[in-house]
Amino acid sequence: MVSSSIQKQRWARKVFSKYIKSESRQVSTRKKSFKTLRQKEPTLYRRCTKPKKFKLVADTLTVVPFQPDNRKKVLNFFEEVHSFLKESYENGSFYGVLLLNLEKVVKVDPSGCAFLFSYIEMFQELYPRVSIKIKYSNQIKSHPGSSIKTIQPNHVFNHLGLYKQLSSPKAPICHTLPPPNLKIWETSSFADSNSSLVGEILENVCQKVPSVSNEQIAKIYKILIEAVNNCPEHAYDSSFMQEKGLEYKKTRCLFAIIEERLVVVVADLGVGIRYTLEHGKARDSWDVIKRFQSLFNRNKSFSSKDSECLQGMINIRNVRNRSSRHKDFDNRGYGGVDLQNAIRGLEGRLLIMSGKGSLMLDASNPDSMVTDPKDFETGLNGTLISMSIPLAV
Repeated sequence: MVSSSIQKQRWARKVFSKYIKSESRQVSTRKKSFKTLRQKEPTLYRRCTKPKKFKLVADTLTVVPFQPDNRKKVLNFFEEVHSFLKESYENGSFYGVLLLNLEKVVKVDPSGCAFLFSYIEMFQELYPRVSIKIKYSNQIKSHPGSSIKTIQPNHVFNHLGLYKQLSSPKAPICHTLPPPNLKIWETSSFADSNSSLVGEILENVCQKVPSVSNEQIAKIYKILIEAVNNCPEHAYDSSFMQEKGLEYKKTRCLFAIIEERLVVVVADLGVGIRYTLEHGKARDSWDVIKRFQSLFNRNKSFSSKDSECLQGMINIRNVRNRSSRHKDFDNRGYGGVDLQNAIRGLEGRLLIMSGKGSLMLDASNPDSMVTDPKDFETGLNGTLISMSIPLAV
């Protein structure tokens, strides 16, 4: 026979169940005489998918032509991630974590670093509901020629604020104390021409190398502002951006001092030099160059290669009114010709890449500047201008 105390508990639960809200559920245990409400999961978390993983199999993060195998792997990696995000984000099938696995990377150069930062910044701006994470080995990887002072990829990422940009609390502990010479790496991005900002970064970088003279800094600044101002001006053509539905419009500048040389990279993810020549203010001059090549050099297929477009770019001048340029600088206002003149005066090297083309100008011998054009199977989205300038010591 059921005791009176148990009967009272059952009666209490029955009365309570009668008046409780309909969406609640009854607790099965006899030890509890109350209801617990079922909390609905937020829509965002119900729609989240498993983390999407992409692995970079290159051992060097670079986009320059000196390591074609790694260059191809890196560019394909960026394109694969971008294609996935564009397709899955638009149809609403992905709202989760994007994991970029860089465990195999043991070296990073300024060109690869600039493009990694540019792509991540673009992904964050265009796909805000996607959380991006970087996976890297907790152990510093050794490679031939490495030592305790060797700069590792995570040293660069941590120093330049990549983990902070990704909202990660901190980098792996073993990478928080980089070699002393890494402090002269700096990077920034901007949507419009910003010569003053670039000048401040350049001055801060050169101050860490006391032997660099003010005269040399002034010469470097001349070539730098030409590259920095030209990129935002030409890279994101309004009609092209509207036609393709593109929104990201930033240019990245990265500084590094490596082996007594100042390396400056100016990179964008815009329309590329071919489009600029064929549709921009230099279109008439470009047509003249193509007709000259066809008539006098019997090269009717000229301009079919992206490297030939780069050669045309550095030889076109007077495409705009010089009075609208910076009169204080004696070699400003002529676009690619300015870059040639400036790099010759600095006895440095100038690398220009766009599409599948690459063009290197080596002015280590100012009287005989060497030009080395190349074309590749894998193209570069946008344009990269890299300057390597020997510093006075």
